[in-house]
Amino acid sequence: MRKWLPTVAVLLTLSLLPGRADASCPVHQDLSDLNRASAGFLGYLETGQSSYYVQQLNSWIGANPPAPLKQRMRAVGIQQVEAGTLKLMQQNKVLLQILSSQGRQAALEGARHMGIYELQSQYATLVEALPCDQIKEDGFGSKLVAINANDARQRQQIINAGIAWVSFLVLGGSVLYFLDRIGIRKIRRTKRYPCAVPCVLQTGGRTVQGYLVDLSRAGAKVHPNTQCDPSGRVTLRFGGHIVEAQVRWKTADYVGVQFVSEFNFIQLHRLLEEFPMEDGGIREEARLGL
Repeated sequence: MRKWLPTVAVLLTLSLLPGRADASCPVHQDLSDLNRASAGFLGYLETGQSSYYVQQLNSWIGANPPAPLKQRMRAVGIQQVEAGTLKLMQQNKVLLQILSSQGRQAALEGARHMGIYELQSQYATLVEALPCDQIKEDGFGSKLVAINANDARQRQQIINAGIAWVSFLVLGGSVLYFLDRIGIRKIRRTKRYPCAVPCVLQTGGRTVQGYLVDLSRAGAKVHPNTQCDPSGRVTLRFGGHIVEAQVRWKTADYVGVQFVSEFNFIQLHRLLEEFPMEDGGIREEARLGL
């Protein structure tokens, strides 16, 4: 079970690595969309190609009325592009009306007369250089603070994810620890110790002498001195103890039993000290059933 811990740690470490950053913040993204739609529209007036920019620019202007857009820009402290944005919107709106009523060539001449190409170039430089969602500092009007709200949100999300995974690690580690301790206790309970403990096996009204060749808190391996065929519930007497047990398996020479009640740990080790398995086999008195 301890082998699971390195694998879990690696997987959780990989999962904590920050992912790819989200898209730009909403206000900056909207202004960038206006810049691209306006540039594409002017390109269409010049070449007659990519007419979809006409619909894109129309849709953008319809979805972003000037007043709410001004409020959004002021809320994040980017008033320096407010005038350029509104002027570009107004001139594009006029050109769209000319295009609809008089055609592309008339709209192109109107664009050159209004100087919208220069305005578009200046706007593109200004908008793309904007920091995303900079926040106004309270009490200082339109002064910008070098805090990126989107980055702050991302950092907070990473922190929250880190806290969640650390909590998961602690909880998971605790669960694995307790499972491991349960496994250790089970091993200790079922660990077999070689021994040579004289015993008496009572089964089916018959009494057979023998000895235990290994012993655990949960059961024992019995070697009867004479042939017998025990089954079901039996009684074992050894070392001054009377223990009820259940036959689990048997061969021609041995019988495996499981104790009905687990054997006391201290009593188990006293028996092992008193009747150890000596080199070369069991002790002579055990073999003789004394």
